[in-house]
Amino acid sequence: MFQSPGSKLRAAGVVLLTLAIFAVDAFTALDIAIAVLYVVVVLCATSVWSRRGVLLTGVACAALTVGAFALTHHGVVSSPMARCLVSVAAIAITTVLALAGMAATDALRQRSESLRLSEAFLASTQRISRTSSFRFQAPGGAMHWSEEAARIYGVGLEVTPTQALVRERTHPDDWPLLDDVIAQSDRGEATIELRHRLRMPDGTVKHVHMIARLAAVHDGQFEYLGALMDVSAAHEAAETLHRTQAELAHATRVTTLGELAASIAHEVNQPLAAVSTNGNACLRWLNRPEPDLLEARLALDRILADTYRASEVIQRIRALARKGEAQRLPLDVNTLLRDTAALVQRELSNHRIVLELNLAPGLPPVAGDAVQLQQVVINLLMNAMQAIDGAAPEWLRRQQRIVLSTRLDGDQVEIEVADSGPGLSELQAGRLFEAFYTTKADGMGMGLAICRSIVEAHGGSIRAMVHAGPGATLAFTLPCAAVKVEDTSNAVTGAPA
Repeated sequence: MFQSPGSKLRAAGVVLLTLAIFAVDAFTALDIAIAVLYVVVVLCATSVWSRRGVLLTGVACAALTVGAFALTHHGVVSSPMARCLVSVAAIAITTVLALAGMAATDALRQRSESLRLSEAFLASTQRISRTSSFRFQAPGGAMHWSEEAARIYGVGLEVTPTQALVRERTHPDDWPLLDDVIAQSDRGEATIELRHRLRMPDGTVKHVHMIARLAAVHDGQFEYLGALMDVSAAHEAAETLHRTQAELAHATRVTTLGELAASIAHEVNQPLAAVSTNGNACLRWLNRPEPDLLEARLALDRILADTYRASEVIQRIRALARKGEAQRLPLDVNTLLRDTAALVQRELSNHRIVLELNLAPGLPPVAGDAVQLQQVVINLLMNAMQAIDGAAPEWLRRQQRIVLSTRLDGDQVEIEVADSGPGLSELQAGRLFEAFYTTKADGMGMGLAICRSIVEAHGGSIRAMVHAGPGATLAFTLPCAAVKVEDTSNAVTGAPA
């Protein structure tokens, strides 16, 4: 019933005051409405008891008023009766008003407590999610931010946020980005967004993401409400994932080179054998009684050409084996595919599979990393060879082929690898590019997943197509670069491996 433990003394004072008023009203001959003083008792009760206690106090005061009147006046006397009624009315009105005031006070206290809890919850949530809130006016208006925003910027709560402070904390390389966003807010654009870095006083760098929306416009001032998130952890995780994918892709390329050792040896051996043959021929032309300098010169030209050819093969192998950052340069897709086909030529020959190149002329270049895209094509060709090798007997395998084709599809170049193997089911085609999913008994399920990552990183897409009969087609697309190049090669090239 008591509102607080410390109110017992006040409760005793209220009781004594009530008894004093009753004594004066009942046992003195004062011709005034002493009972009106009970309103003081009711008001004092609001700081001692709950609403129920105040109601009981009001009822008790009214009863004491009537009781004092009965003790003092044994008949109906108009003047004392009027004073009694006025006193009872005053007590009743005071009690109702006191109860209403207590109800309003309780509601306000509950709202205040709810607001306090909400603020505490919001602060905790912002701290956990590293997301803060802020508002500012543009151009050049006042700025306010939450506690978490101050923590992100590494300043105390007593520091007033300003554009100068934000610029001071922004990494110098990102000042142009910040200036552009400030210009957008000065124009009153509906939404502004910024991803930039903060350079802290201790030299550490934070990555933050800010987004704000226009909330109101007053006298030429645009008021924005927004959120600021510290995405340093997510950025670091993305960088780690990128490095891990690069390491895995490099390991896959090195493994693929091991599988292509026979093809590589064949590719290098051919120009070296030609160099040896032309060298001997050159010596013979020079050792004649009358040296034939023209024939010797032609032999030397052939030696240089074969040397360059061998050098090109070694460079392609070194490029596949190298470990480094991806480089996005304009690439001729058809040239890339021919170089790739040369690397797997010996492997195709060992499997007795014909590789047919069906390359569309005049394709625009694509922007990409030649090594990574070559890795994708090699992986698709190796998968096609393994599918054919595991599906057909040796005598039938001589009739098997893989078609590597290109075509222009809108603003994208599409590369297709079609084989005559056993084909794929709908379920297999839907899961073929998932990590650790494989249709081979000894497969790891990482090759095609890496291919998907590489293609998607280039802005393209990769898919598997199911045929009604045998065979399967894997295709991927790459967006065209801005500059086009002319392809003067033959449209169709067929070569038995």
